[in-house]
Amino acid sequence: MSSQEQVLDLVDRWAQAERDGDADAFGDLLSDDFAGIGPVGFKLDKEQWAGRHRGDLKNHHFAILDAQARLHGDTAIVSGVQEQRTSVRGHESNHSFRVTLVAVRQDDRWLIANIQLSGPLQDPSAPPPFARERS
Repeated sequence: MSSQEQVLDLVDRWAQAERDGDADAFGDLLSDDFAGIGPVGFKLDKEQWAGRHRGDLKNHHFAILDAQARLHGDTAIVSGVQEQRTSVRGHESNHSFRVTLVAVRQDDRWLIANIQLSGPLQDPSAPPPFARERS
């Protein structure tokens, strides 16, 4: 399997762990110095990221669409769209986000070192939030 295929397989395994709510799987997927940055700016370390699945978070649907990996030596940058139907603390969060993921090769295996979400995505023809009229 090529390095690019290995990285995309890592992304698939991460998406499956998110979809299944498998908090223990993140131990083999995330680097020790992992940072996950959510769409509203919160930052979680490896334990906190996994811990979301030990609490009130439940993914009813979770998929990474159009994942594209660019390799730079032992680092890969993956971009795509994260599509989710999620409930947390009794609130639904059904959105799509732009996701950028950084993977690093350590000891002949790829690990996720960083995830950055932005969005939720909106119709490209809609005006940005700051340009909308207020009622």
